[in-house]
Amino acid sequence: MRHFVLPGKRSLQLTVAGLLFAAAATSQAVAATPTDTPAANAGASSSVTAPALPSKAPAGALEATGYWTAEKLRTAIPADLPGDAKAPAAQRPTGPPSVASHPVAPQGRAPLNDPVPTTAGKIFFTKNGANYVCSGAAVNNNYKNLIVTAGHCVHGGQGAGWHANIVFAPSYYNGQSGAGLWNWNTARTFNAWINNSNFSYDQAFVSFQQRNGRNLIDAVGGNGLAINNSRDQGNTRIWGWPAEAPFNGEVPYYCDGGTYAYGSTDAALGCNMNGGASGGPWLKDRINQDLGYIFAATSRRTTSGPQILLATPFNSEVLDMFNQMT
Repeated sequence: MRHFVLPGKRSLQLTVAGLLFAAAATSQAVAATPTDTPAANAGASSSVTAPALPSKAPAGALEATGYWTAEKLRTAIPADLPGDAKAPAAQRPTGPPSVASHPVAPQGRAPLNDPVPTTAGKIFFTKNGANYVCSGAAVNNNYKNLIVTAGHCVHGGQGAGWHANIVFAPSYYNGQSGAGLWNWNTARTFNAWINNSNFSYDQAFVSFQQRNGRNLIDAVGGNGLAINNSRDQGNTRIWGWPAEAPFNGEVPYYCDGGTYAYGSTDAALGCNMNGGASGGPWLKDRINQDLGYIFAATSRRTTSGPQILLATPFNSEVLDMFNQMT
């Protein structure tokens, strides 16, 4: 059975760890600089590195660069892709199921079971001078600074370029983030997405700089990463921040159910989340409401017929990309 659920409001107030989004001084957006050139191999990936942060954040800024304001966050455009825009590749390399990393709770705290997940959140970025928003989730790695999302949440695909001003807002709820805004360090996605907008390769990782001397995973916890899993997964949970009517992007939603094979490479789950939910985690083997193993990230949705979310499960190529993130 599939469910669509609106979590209740947190019982805990976002005070010490939280951040109330208020107006802040603006600064000019700075374009990122690619660090390597896309190769012909579809499974190869490329990365981009963020400009250096200013030595001191502007007074009253929400984050270190001073670019993001409460108004920009509120009016960010949902990044969305129709499910039938372009056919994915027929096959992708695979191997035996494996686990690349295991879930961890926030440092010094027991695993959480909050209605608003601490490890998932909204990803804000700029593209062609406009502000956009996706979803994503923290993933445990050796450097304690990583999230996974969709490729189109970091790069525009064929004929486009890298996004800029990327920040992550964990546990976002009605204008508040449970751990503030985190500035990006490096984004990486597949060349097959960069060069051809191939939806089978619509996956990405983003690493983040420390905030107030803390690493992201230590502050919010991190999910595990599951590789080479079947497209048929029972008891899956998908988190996202849908932002198109009837949703407003201010509240996280999740869909529960069993996934099934769809097309040549996708897994599918019936769910009416829409634009803004792109990049949200597909969790299996959950420890609780907050933590589990991410085996896919929302790529797109159907735009006619039954409402379905689509994602290609992570394979060995995604593992290679994960291992390149620092």
